[in-house]
Amino acid sequence: MVFKIGLLPLILGIVLLGFFAAKAARMRGKNPLIWGIVTVAVITAVTWQQLPIWAETVFYRGKVKQSIVPQRKVVNLVEANKINFRVSMDGVNFDVPLVYNFKGYSQQLRGWADVPQKQIQGKKRLVVDFIKIDAILPDISPVREENLAQFEKLTWGQNVHASITHMRPWDHYFKYFFERLQRQPDSPELPGMLHYYDPSGKANIFFSHDHPTDELVRIRCADESFFHSAFPICVVETFYRPVPDAVISKPINRAVFTLRYELPSQYIAQWRTIDQKLKARFDQMASMSATSLP
Repeated sequence: MVFKIGLLPLILGIVLLGFFAAKAARMRGKNPLIWGIVTVAVITAVTWQQLPIWAETVFYRGKVKQSIVPQRKVVNLVEANKINFRVSMDGVNFDVPLVYNFKGYSQQLRGWADVPQKQIQGKKRLVVDFIKIDAILPDISPVREENLAQFEKLTWGQNVHASITHMRPWDHYFKYFFERLQRQPDSPELPGMLHYYDPSGKANIFFSHDHPTDELVRIRCADESFFHSAFPICVVETFYRPVPDAVISKPINRAVFTLRYELPSQYIAQWRTIDQKLKARFDQMASMSATSLP
């Protein structure tokens, strides 16, 4: 068995050399088949006595290498409850709990593998462009022992995927895309929001304002009559100001971050409540206990 396993890569190597010899022969106008066969035959004739020894060497080196490779550290759910990622964005410090990173959770390993230790134990906070979290609706709950099966089962039906990033102005969107939208009667599901339809993207779009502003809210819902998705979602884009103001170095006088989250359409009527809960979760992560950058 050892001989067969170790011999396989050697045979493949000899065949590969024959292939290259045939290719070189073709470039010189000679018969590639003959040159390929001759090359393989010559190498085999010269080395056949050494093949069993080489085969065992290949096999046992592989076994030794495999045995000395360190096993991946898997963080289980109990340990994850005590771990935060220490990051900073636009001068604001965040301690993001690992249990809000469900996409990094391995169902097979029953935990998180390859958690970057520098983001947890490093002396300096990692400066990032995005902070993403996953949670269960409607309470924006992280992964817990009691809801783990629900997380694994309801990837889209009851989960919300949210992120904050640098503030993005809306001027370009209103200059080049807004005029293509078709005004629609306002929806009773979303009172106070202006209803438009995007004929090119086949989506219903709701705005808090009809002009660019840092406090704009845009909700984009795929046209279910066109896409027929099993789990239709709406994408909400809004603004987020950390509270309290003390978590940053200067007073907040404008929207600091863009908040984006994917919301199952069955929850769209509750978007204002969910929006407040999401911002409250990020406020907890940006608490005053999140120490300043060194």
